[in-house]
This record gives sequence, structure tokens and C-alpha cells, in this order.
Amino acid sequence: MKLSIWLVGAWLIGFALQAAQLAAGDLLVATAKSHDPDFARSVVLLIRYDSESSIGLMLNKPTNIPISEVLPGARGSHVTVYSGGPVTIGIRGLVRMKSAPFFSVITNRTELLQWIASGAPSSSFRIYAGYVGWTARQLQSEVERGLWRVAPANARIVFDEHR
Repeated sequence: MKLSIWLVGAWLIGFALQAAQLAAGDLLVATAKSHDPDFARSVVLLIRYDSESSIGLMLNKPTNIPISEVLPGARGSHVTVYSGGPVTIGIRGLVRMKSAPFFSVITNRTELLQWIASGAPSSSFRIYAGYVGWTARQLQSEVERGLWRVAPANARIVFDEHR
């Protein structure tokens, strides 16, 4: 009996530590416990995490939206626009980097247009419309309740089209 209580306690402490160690660059994988249709089967990359708030981008939600609709002046039928999340404000680009955290976020429209015009392949560049946002405490609570599994990110996971 004492062993099972200890194991449950260790498991709960592990969950609390996992939530406390959230950081930009972590992946959040929605679990079956999440019944929110906006997040079903989603994989979110945290692009910002601090004591006040968390911002992420859904990695696995491609859309059929033409790039010219979200970035007027952009040309390139090869560019897939991803739904970054249910908050439909803003356009962000992720650029693949060689070292951790394996990505850089671009919010400047001119820089985004330059990347698109350069013909950057999808394996090194992505466009996201919208984002996911929480207060830091809200996200920690969701992780503690088992709505998200936290995993380390790497460039292959973030930029692989077939995940």
C-alpha cells in the first residue's frame, strides 16, 4: 500500500515538474483527454513561454488558403499556409535553424515576402496564419490535467510534412 501511494505521489510530482519546465521550443501533443475540437489531434510548438503567457503554433493543420490571401503581394502556389491556431490574428513564419531551438520566428511581413520570393523549400520554411495562446498558469494547468503531453522538439518534427 505504501509503495502504491509513493508511486502515485512520484507520478504527480513528475507531472508538476513537467509543467514547471515548459519552455519555448517544446512540443505539446494533444491527448485523448482533451475534448476541445479546436485542439483535437493537434501538435503545438511553443514559440514563446514566460511567467505571463504562452504562444504556440499548430504544426499539423495545413489549409487550402492561398498565400496571397494572408500575405498580399506574395506569389507562390508551392507555399502551404498552416492554421497556427484558433486565434486568427497575425501571420508568422518559421525558419529552420541548425541548432536548438531549431527554428526562428519571423513576424515582419517584408521578411516573410522575401523568404517566399527566395523559393525557400517547405523543409526549411513555413507560414502560419493565427496562433494558440494561453496564460502561463492556464497552460500549466492543462498539462497537469493531462490534456497535453510535452515532448522535445527537433527540426525534423517541426518541418516534416509527413508527420
